[in-house]
Amino acid sequence: MSKPLRALVIEDSEDDTELLLQELQRGGYVPDHARVETPEAMSSELKARAWDIVFSDFTMPNFNAFDALSLLRSTGIDIPFIIVSGTIGEDRAVTAMKSGAHDYILKGNLKRLIPAVERELREARVRQERREGEETIRRLAYQDPVTTLPNRARFRELIQEAVEKAARDSHSVGLLLMNLDRFREVNDTLGHGLGDQLLQQVGLRLRSALFTPDIVARLGGDEFGILLPHLSAVENVEHVIKKLQEFLQAPFMIGGIPIAVEASIGVALIPEHADDADTLLQRADIAMYRAKQMASGYALYTQEYDSYSPERLGLMAELRDAIGHGQLLLHFQPKVEVKTGQIVGNEALVRWQHPRHGLLMPDQFITTAERTGLMEPLTDWVLNDALNHCMAARREGIRLGISVNLSARSLHSPHLAEIVERALTAATADPRNLTLEITESAIMLDPAGAEKTLAILNGMGIRLSIDDFGTGYTSLASIKRLPVDEIKIDKSFVSGMLDDQRDAMVVRSVIELGHNLGHTVVAEGVENREMYEFLASMGCDEAQGYFISRPQACEPLKDWFAVSPWKIDAPA
Repeated sequence: MSKPLRALVIEDSEDDTELLLQELQRGGYVPDHARVETPEAMSSELKARAWDIVFSDFTMPNFNAFDALSLLRSTGIDIPFIIVSGTIGEDRAVTAMKSGAHDYILKGNLKRLIPAVERELREARVRQERREGEETIRRLAYQDPVTTLPNRARFRELIQEAVEKAARDSHSVGLLLMNLDRFREVNDTLGHGLGDQLLQQVGLRLRSALFTPDIVARLGGDEFGILLPHLSAVENVEHVIKKLQEFLQAPFMIGGIPIAVEASIGVALIPEHADDADTLLQRADIAMYRAKQMASGYALYTQEYDSYSPERLGLMAELRDAIGHGQLLLHFQPKVEVKTGQIVGNEALVRWQHPRHGLLMPDQFITTAERTGLMEPLTDWVLNDALNHCMAARREGIRLGISVNLSARSLHSPHLAEIVERALTAATADPRNLTLEITESAIMLDPAGAEKTLAILNGMGIRLSIDDFGTGYTSLASIKRLPVDEIKIDKSFVSGMLDDQRDAMVVRSVIELGHNLGHTVVAEGVENREMYEFLASMGCDEAQGYFISRPQACEPLKDWFAVSPWKIDAPA
C-alpha cells in the first residue's frame, strides 16, 4: 500500500533529488516534495505547509545542514531531519547528530534510506503522542473540565502572582467569590447534565462582563472566582459587581426551560484585608457566606464577619460530642478489578447520624471540622473504625483492604504518622491492607511537606492513592517523585467520557500516564455497564461507582457480598 510522504528536500542538485525520490517510491512512499537550496526558500516552505520529514544535503554553495537544522529548531517544528550527502567525515557526522540531525546517509548508499525514514517517522509519532498526552494532563492541572475556566489550583496561582505584583507596584487587588443561590435545586430537578450546562453559560456571561486582565475561574460546585488584579480604586468593585449582576439577570435557557440565577458575592481586597493569596481567599469566602446569610447580594469583608455563626458554633460543639458518643458511622463502597470483576477493596465513607437532622453526608460537616481543631480526632476515629471493620471482615474470610480519605489538614498534620501507626497497632492490622487517599489540592497546599509525609507513610508499608486526579494538581514533574501506588480518575471526567471525546481523551491519557508511572488506575463514578465496558477497553485497572454498589453500612454490605454478581474470595 502506497504511503503519502510530505518531504522537504534541501538540495542544490535536481538529479540527486530525483534519485532520492525514486528510492522513496521503491520503498512504498508517494512523496509530495519541494526542493529548496536557500534559507529564505526553506523558511517560506515551512510557513506555507506542514511537512513530515526533511532531507538535507550536507554542504551547498548557499546553505548547509547546520544552518538548516538551526532554522528548523527556531520554528519549534519537531520532524525528522536526515542528512543525505555525497561525502561526510565521521567527525562532522557526529557533530551533525549532536546538533539535532536524526540520521545521515551517503548518497552512494541509499539502500539505508527507507529503514531510516520508517524508524524516524515512527519515533516522531511517538514523540507527538507523548506531547499530546502531556498537554492533556497539563490542561487537567489548570482547567475546570466543565466550563474550561481556570480551576481552583490555577486561580490560586494567579491570585498570588497578582498579590506579588501589587506589592511591587503599590496598587490594589480585588477578589470576588460568587456562589449561585439554590443551584442544588437545578441539579435535583433537571439532573447534573443540565446543571453543567447552566454552569457553562454562567461562566460565559461572567467572562463577557469583564475586561482584560480580569480573570474568571470556577472553583468547584457552584462557586466562581473573579480576580481584579489591578484595581485603580476600591469604589470600582461596586461597579464590577453591578455589571456582573446585570449580566446574570436575564434567564438562562437550559433544556428549553428559562432558569433565573441569583448569586451571593463576597469581596476581599489587597492590601486592606490581606497580604497573601490564601488569606485573601479565606476572607472573600467569609464575606460570601455573610452575603448568602443576609441575602444581601454581596458583602465586603470586615473583621466582625470572622466569628462563626451561632448555627456553626452549635454544629462544632455537637460534632465534638458525636465523635465520642457513637453518632458517627462508616459506609463502605466496593472497588472491583475491571478485567476480572473481582472485588478488591472497599472505601470507607464517614456519616453522621445526627439526633435531630438525621443522616448527614460528609460535605455537611467536614468543612466545619477542617476549620476547627476537630479534624485530627475525626481522622483518628475514622482510621480506627475502618481498620477494626476491615480486620473483623478478614477474620470472617472477607480478605479485602480498606481505603480511607485524608483531608488537607490531616495530610499536613505533624501527628499524622503517629495517628496512623497507633490505629494499625490497635487493630493488629497489616499496613498493606490500608490505603490512604489524598486529593491533589491537598498535596498542592504544601508539595514539599506532602512529599515528606507521603514518604514516611510509604515507608510504613501503607498504600497511597491520589484521589480526584485531574482537578487541581500543579506539577507533572512532582508526581514522579511521590511514592503513590494508585491514581483515581475524578468522576467528572468519567461521567462525560461516553458523550464527550475530550473527556474520553482525558480518561485515556490518565490511564496511560498512570501505567507509565507504574500505578494502579481507578475510575470513580462508574454508573452503568456501558461506562464499565468503555473503561475496560481502555485498560483501566479498577472501577468504583453505583453500577457496582452504592455505599452501604457494614452488615448490609456483608449480605450484599453473598448475592453480588461480582466475585469475592471464598472464606479461608
